[in-house]
Amino acid sequence: MADNSQVNRQQLYDRIKASTKEAVILEEMKRLGFWKEERLPSLPELLITKESELVQELHKLLEQQRKFKDKEQALKEIRKARLEKSKQKREENKKLRKQKREEKAARWKERKEKDILYLGEDVSKGLNNKESDPAKLATYQLPVFHVAEELALAMGITVGELRFLSYNRTVSKINHYKRFYIPKKTGGKRLISTPMPRLKKAQHWILENILNKVTIDDKAHGFVLKRSIVTNAIPHVKADVVINIDLKDFFPSISYARVKGLYKSLGYSEHLATILGLISTESECDEIELDGQTYYAAGIDRFLPQGAPTSPAITNIICRKLDARLKGIAAKLNFTYTRYADDLTFSASGDAAANTKTLIGFVKRIIKEENLAIHPDKLRVLRKGARKEVTGIVVNEKPSVNARELDRFRALLYQIEKEGTLEGKHWKNTPNLLASIKGYASFVAMVDPVKGKLLVERTEKILATHGFKHIIRHKPKPPVSAAAQPSSASAPESEKKKPWWKFW
Repeated sequence: MADNSQVNRQQLYDRIKASTKEAVILEEMKRLGFWKEERLPSLPELLITKESELVQELHKLLEQQRKFKDKEQALKEIRKARLEKSKQKREENKKLRKQKREEKAARWKERKEKDILYLGEDVSKGLNNKESDPAKLATYQLPVFHVAEELALAMGITVGELRFLSYNRTVSKINHYKRFYIPKKTGGKRLISTPMPRLKKAQHWILENILNKVTIDDKAHGFVLKRSIVTNAIPHVKADVVINIDLKDFFPSISYARVKGLYKSLGYSEHLATILGLISTESECDEIELDGQTYYAAGIDRFLPQGAPTSPAITNIICRKLDARLKGIAAKLNFTYTRYADDLTFSASGDAAANTKTLIGFVKRIIKEENLAIHPDKLRVLRKGARKEVTGIVVNEKPSVNARELDRFRALLYQIEKEGTLEGKHWKNTPNLLASIKGYASFVAMVDPVKGKLLVERTEKILATHGFKHIIRHKPKPPVSAAAQPSSASAPESEKKKPWWKFW
């Protein structure tokens, strides 16, 4: 009851406030039956009703006046409330965007640690294709990998390091190769690119675990275990005619696309073939000095570098089809065929020698179809009566060195031993005489061990007398038939005297 009376009392107060006390009393008296209803309202009733109406109207006017006076303040309050709400919304959105960015960055970082999604312009297409062919890889007994994370783990490096080594940079402050030139026998100079230690280590891994496991044609003798320039020359001994053909710009003519295609043909996914292809190739590079900083601007095309341990093995694999075709046409015309890197040799005796012109025509066409080119100045046909050489070895009667050249070398050693000085002396126009005579003595020993033994002993004494320092080079496992690669841009003089194929 107390609660209902309180409510009724409050309602009564509200009614009085809205009109007048007299009007409320009148209404209640009528409701309770204390006021006799008449057909026409009495004067007191009219006055009370009129007063109530006037009071109500006055309240409305006063309310409107109050609202009008406080309008500007009300608008300010409304604007302030809106601004506060907007600011709060912005802060919430800002925090939400930051959270999303952080989550996205974390996901991206995690993905980058396990995957390679981009490796530069024009080379990243196909990185999403991550299905290798295990059956095809098994035919070559190659390790099965599908993605970068698996390859990096096998190589003992992180995915980030693998990305660093394979990234195709247009302009950069770093370069993975040191470059220098060596003189060519026929004049001019040849660019040698030796990889920096981390890249060289990765290339050696590829060589040992992938490239060396692929069987190459038996006619290829360059950079092959248990084969050499001697085994390359022996099949042509005592031939009536010997044809020497050199391929022009052999390594630079092997493009990145062909190298990538090679790895795909072995069974690796396009994702891995891209990475392996980039690690195995390089671009032409200009060194630019700007504001005291060195920048390296790369060319458009990538190709095999002369100096990378992977390059010779890649050329041997890519040339399998070339070797098979040349071997086939040579056999059809009764010729013998061998190849040492970019040196192609054909020989024949008896009636088969008459097919020389026909053979050369077929060879030119095959080489062109294999996207290679013959050096126009290095196609030689050696017939009876001429000194026939194959990769520097005379093959007229037996594998031997050039007699006149050997006599000159013995004379040079005699002069050095007699005079005790190197001044005014040279060998084959190379800048480092000691390295040059050491290399030639080793060459003679390889071709003719009997003659070479004494020359090597005499040469070693000269080297010791004049303080020649032997350079220890890293050799890949299993070893190849050539010396290992240098590791500095300013190559030691002992290395500059070597033929280009010795820089692995």
